[in-house]
Amino acid sequence: MPTQQLTQIVSLPKGKEVLPFNNTPLNDTGCIGLVLLVFFFLAISFRNGYKYVSNFSHHMFSIRKRQNAFEDHTMSETQMMIALLSNTCLMTGLLLYVGINKFYPEFTLSEHVFKSVGNLTLLFTCFITLQLILYYILGFVFAQDKEDTRLWLDGFKSTQSILGLFLFPIAFITILYPASSTFMLICSIILYFCSRLVFISKGFRIFFNNLESCVYFILYLCTVEIVPVFLMCTGAIYLCKTI
Repeated sequence: MPTQQLTQIVSLPKGKEVLPFNNTPLNDTGCIGLVLLVFFFLAISFRNGYKYVSNFSHHMFSIRKRQNAFEDHTMSETQMMIALLSNTCLMTGLLLYVGINKFYPEFTLSEHVFKSVGNLTLLFTCFITLQLILYYILGFVFAQDKEDTRLWLDGFKSTQSILGLFLFPIAFITILYPASSTFMLICSIILYFCSRLVFISKGFRIFFNNLESCVYFILYLCTVEIVPVFLMCTGAIYLCKTI
C-alpha cells in the first residue's frame, strides 16, 4: 500500500497521525502482563482449590445451614476464591476501558492504556470490597443468625467469582476483534445483571419473612444494588477523564 494512502487511513481528521489500534489493551505490554499474572495465579490456585469451583451451585443457590464444621473453606479454597475474584476485577476493568474508549474516546489516551485499565480494575476491586463490607453489616443487623449472613456472603462471593469466568472469553474477543465490541459489551452487561439477580434472589429467600419485609427489600435494591452501580460507572468515566 502506498505511504500516502496508509497515512490517510491512520490519520485523525485534524491531521495528527496515530498507529492503528494503538489504544487497545492488546497492544499494551503492561495489560498483557497483568492478564498473564492473573491467569498464572488462577492456574496454581486451581490445583488445590478446585473444590470451591465444584461447589459453585451450592454457594449460589442453597440456603441450607451447615450441619458441621467441615463445611468451612480451606485455605486452598480461599486462595482459589481470591484468584477468581481477581480475575473478575481485571476482566471488568478491561471491559470498562473498552466501553469508555468506545463511547468517550476523548477520555482514553493511547499512552495511558495500562494506567487506565489498572485504575479501573482497582476501582471495581474497591467497589465489590465495599459491597462485601456493606452486606456483612446488613446481615449483622437484619439476619436471624450468623449462618444466614454466611450463606448470603457466600452467594455474593460465588456469583462474582463465576462472573469473571464468563467475562474472560468476552473480554478477549472484545480486544482481539474491536468490531464486535458493542455486542460483547451488551453480553457482559447481561451477564453482570444475571449474576446480580441470582445473588438478590438468594438474599430474598434468606431475609423475606413477611409482607413488611418488602419495604426493606425495595429500599435495599435502590440503595445497595442500583445506586452504587451508577456511581461506579460515573466514577470510571471521571477516572479516565482525569488521568
